[in-house]
Amino acid sequence: MKIGSARFSLAALLIAAAPSLARAAAPITLKAGFPAPVNSYVNTKGVTPWIHEVEKASDGTLKIKLFAGPTLGTVRNIYERTLADVAQISFGTFGPLASQFPRTQVADLPFVSRDTRISSVALWRLYARGLLDPEFGKVKVLALFNFPNSVLNTNKPIETISDLKGMKLAVSSRTSAEVVAALDASPVTLTPPELYQGMSRGVADGVVIAWTAVRTFKLDEVTKDHLETPLGEAPAFIFMNKAAFARLPAKAKAAIDKYSGEALSERLGAASEAASRAESRKVTAEAGQSVTKLSADQYIVWQTRIQPLIAAWVERTPDGGRVLTAYRDEIKRIGKAK
Repeated sequence: MKIGSARFSLAALLIAAAPSLARAAAPITLKAGFPAPVNSYVNTKGVTPWIHEVEKASDGTLKIKLFAGPTLGTVRNIYERTLADVAQISFGTFGPLASQFPRTQVADLPFVSRDTRISSVALWRLYARGLLDPEFGKVKVLALFNFPNSVLNTNKPIETISDLKGMKLAVSSRTSAEVVAALDASPVTLTPPELYQGMSRGVADGVVIAWTAVRTFKLDEVTKDHLETPLGEAPAFIFMNKAAFARLPAKAKAAIDKYSGEALSERLGAASEAASRAESRKVTAEAGQSVTKLSADQYIVWQTRIQPLIAAWVERTPDGGRVLTAYRDEIKRIGKAK
């Protein structure tokens, strides 16, 4: 009787403990805020593949649920929503955060980079070297990458800097506005959804924006001449809430660390570069569209005209000279190793 009773008690304990054991084995779910369309290349080529890799490597300890669009936050507030743990992981751009991340805006300077894969790796390496540390103390940084250089979209050919004099050019960032002013044109601040109407109504004579936004906002319907020149990239991020990461089991932490960092930054930068080149080809193939580049002589003229803008950035940015020199050096080093 004593043996049978002991077996009965053990069985009862196991049955009673089963729900608790099941709960303990359940994966932790993280919410990823992605304030952009789900079909964005940043998601299809970067974030979603990364999620699958991390979940698999976590050995069943982690699930990541993507919330596309403004569900968890917009481009303007997703950083704050990440700090507040509304989203544990987030994608966003540094444009609305320029004052909080001044060193990181080095990626937005014109005539510094021509390839977003290379510049994205360079930006990550600045962070890895500690040169951007004062700006990233509140979050766990999973990736830093760049969107493609802006293109000048107009309705007349732009061959020389004098062709820009008196033109009103739509921009959506402080640096772009400074670039336009330095080139003797007048900046007009418009959000991307306002650009089509702005061109249609004559509010602007042209638009400074990346190739990846031209067809998205139907700008190829209201512009026909497109000048490719490195007018500045736009830095972006994948962040994680620090406390949320700290709460994870060891396997989940290891999975996130394994697939983040330079590898994820390079993946996203390469996706940006590929998307930009693809959009350039598509617009070039459209009837009535013209895609050109500056002549070698004019490239030097424009680059020279921009130098005071870059010098002003260095002057007002903490560690500006050191950060810019390191960024350029990394770009050269990575380019040579390509």
